[in-house]
Amino acid sequence: MQNKFITKEEFSKRLVQLFAQNRISQYPRKRRDRHILLKSIVMTLSNGKDYTEAEINEEIKAWLVGMHNPPGLDFVALRRYLVDEGYMDRSRNGSRYWVISPGPSPRWFESDVDTVDIFKVVEEAKEDYDKSRRIHGEVPKKIMDAATELFAEKGFEGASIRDIADKAGVTVPNIYYYYKDKQGLYQATLKTSLGDIIEVMQEIDDPSLPFRERFLALSRTKMKMIRQKDIPMNLWIKEFLDHGGKGMDGKIDITFKEAFAYMEKMLADAMQKGEIRKMNPTIGVWYLISLALLYGMPFITKWKKDLETPTEEEMEEFVDLLMKGFEKK
Repeated sequence: MQNKFITKEEFSKRLVQLFAQNRISQYPRKRRDRHILLKSIVMTLSNGKDYTEAEINEEIKAWLVGMHNPPGLDFVALRRYLVDEGYMDRSRNGSRYWVISPGPSPRWFESDVDTVDIFKVVEEAKEDYDKSRRIHGEVPKKIMDAATELFAEKGFEGASIRDIADKAGVTVPNIYYYYKDKQGLYQATLKTSLGDIIEVMQEIDDPSLPFRERFLALSRTKMKMIRQKDIPMNLWIKEFLDHGGKGMDGKIDITFKEAFAYMEKMLADAMQKGEIRKMNPTIGVWYLISLALLYGMPFITKWKKDLETPTEEEMEEFVDLLMKGFEKK
C-alpha cells in the first residue's frame, strides 16, 4: 500500500524524475505528482506576503526556469492550480495573491519535506543525468567511427566485429547491444557515410552558378575527398568495387532519395534558366548516375591501383562528356 504521506525521499526522487530526467510533458495526471509540483512552487514563495498578479507570475516563471522549463507547463495555468488546490488564495478582483499556511501540506507531506532545497536537488541530478546521457551517446559514436574506418580499409568481409570492438575501445556485447549483427552495423555505416558525403556536397554547392559549373564543382569536391582519403568516401568506393552497391538496404535508399531529389532540383533549375534542354528531371538524374558510374569506373580503378585521381583537364573532359546529353537540340 502506498504511504499516505509523501516523504522527503519520495518528494526528492519524484522531483528528479519529473524535472531532471524530463519525464513531464504536461500538468501531471497523478494526484500525488500534482501536489509535489505545487508544493515545490510554494516552497519558493514567502508566507505572509501579498503578491500582485505580476509578481506571482514572475515567481512562477522563476520556478519554471529553475526546473529547466518543463514543456507543457505555463505560469498562468500553474497560478490557477495553486489557487484551486488550496495552496494560495487571491482577492476577489485577482489583484492580490498570498500563500495559505499550512494549506494542504499537512494532509499530503511529512514535515521534513520543507527542508528540501528543490533547485539544488534538481540541478545536481540534471547534471548527472546529462553527463550519463553524453557518455551513453559516446559509445555508439565510437563504434560507428571505428566500423566506418575498418570497413573502408578492409571491406565488409575483412573487418571483424572483434577488430571493430578493439578499435572502438568497447566490448563485443556493446556492439550487439546497438546493432543486431555485422550486416546491420555495415549498413548503418553506409547510411551515415552517405549522409556525410551529401552534406558536404550541399554545403559547397552554389545554386547561382551555371549548371555545368555546379556539377564540375561537385565533381572536384569528390575528387578532393578521395585524394584526402576521406573515410566515408573511401567506404563507398570500396562498397561499389567489392559489391556493386549490393550492401544497401531500405534505410540507405531513403538517403539516396533525398540526394536524388536534390539533383532533380538542380536539373529543374537549369531547365528554367534555359541552360539545358527540356526533359524529365528524373530521367536526367538516372542518365547522370549511369554515365558517371560507366565513365568514372576507370578513374576509380586507377585510383585503387595507383592512388592517382584525374587531372583537372580529365575532370573537365569527363564533365563535358556527361553534359552532352543535356545540350539543346
